[in-house]
Order: sequence, then structure tokens, then C-alpha cells
Amino acid sequence: MNRRNLLQLTLASAAASVAAPRLAAAEEAPKPAPSMAGGVYFTSDHPGRWSKKVKSHVPQIEKTVGPDGAVTLKITTNHKQYGYEHYIIKHVVLDGDYGFLSETMFDPDKDEPVSSHTLPAGYSGPVYALSMCNKHDLWLAEATV
Repeated sequence: MNRRNLLQLTLASAAASVAAPRLAAAEEAPKPAPSMAGGVYFTSDHPGRWSKKVKSHVPQIEKTVGPDGAVTLKITTNHKQYGYEHYIIKHVVLDGDYGFLSETMFDPDKDEPVSSHTLPAGYSGPVYALSMCNKHDLWLAEATV
């Protein structure tokens, strides 16, 4: 399995593990679910074993609204790219139900971890930005549109 397929599988597994409890809850009586923050993925409030990596790994979300009402998200991870040794692999944007909206892959030899994502027309509600580091796992930030 090549590195790209492994990384895609890792992200898909992480997204599925985030979405699966929500899907199961819709089909049966609600049950308290253990928090995956700080374990499966990391946030500024739940950095888990990476508490010293928050500033350089949590994605920052900047929203702009165009004259036509289209919402664009600028996702920035304040992380220096060190070639393939240590870098941000990609940004992924998910909707409020953890459904895929958009992604940007980075070439660590020439790209900075900054991406732009235009949301579907009329979208409102929460959005989640994921930033995946090859050494420090998956980081999540939330914004409301």
C-alpha cells in the first residue's frame, strides 16, 4: 500500500469513527458516547498527548461572504513545512453532519498549509476543518456559517 492510499485510509477511518456514533444514535435511543477528542482527533480544548502542538496544528478558519452570498472558508494551519519529513498533508472541510464538502492536498516541498473552500450555495450551520499532520495526527476546528 503506498503512502497516499494509507493516508487516505487513515482519514476515512477517522471520519467514519466520528460519524458512526451519530448515525447509530439516529437509529436507536440516544446514548452517551465517550468523547473522541484528544484520542482519535485533537482540538485546542482536547490536545491529548500533543498539548505542546496546539498553536502549530489546530486549523484556523476565516469566513468571507462574497457579493453573491457565497461563503468561502480560508483554512490556515500555522505549521512550517519540512519537506516530507514533517508536514501538513491536507485540509478537509466537513458539514455539520460530518459529511465531506471539500479537501486540499499539499506538496510539502512547495505548498504552505493554506487552503480555500467555497461552501455549497445556501449552506448554513456548523462546519469542521481538519488538518492532518504526518507526525502529529488529525486536528479539528469548528466554525458556524
